[in-house]
Amino acid sequence: MTATLVTDGPQSKWMKVHVKGNATAVANSLGSIANPEGVALHITDGYMYTIAPCAGSADLDVGIGVTGADSTNLLSDISIDGLAASAVHYVVGKDASSQAAATSPKGLLWAADTFLNFYNHNAAECAAWEAYFYLRYIRIGDDLTRA
Repeated sequence: MTATLVTDGPQSKWMKVHVKGNATAVANSLGSIANPEGVALHITDGYMYTIAPCAGSADLDVGIGVTGADSTNLLSDISIDGLAASAVHYVVGKDASSQAAATSPKGLLWAADTFLNFYNHNAAECAAWEAYFYLRYIRIGDDLTRA
């Protein structure tokens, strides 16, 4: 037998991240989230749920990188002005063929020492915007300090 079920720890989880817009008319970080498991993860599924729309002409980038960076490998240049409240958008799609590589926007590797970054790269105020991000990941790394 070559396939086995691995049961040595948590294998998949959903995480929920709350993000709010910025009150200044300059490009800036809206926050960074450290890798919650401290090992390599693969983001397999994701949604953005808009709570409150933005009146300004703000754009959003979301991705994995060093803390505070303008990372764009999950969402790039999505216009968050005019998004309706209660709107749901895919962050990670599911339309890959059965043999397609799991690369963004079909999925993304999240290294242990990197961050999930949210960045308004447009110099526009958007304090009213608020959203939740729901991301599902699979723990593919291992904690080598475990006995």
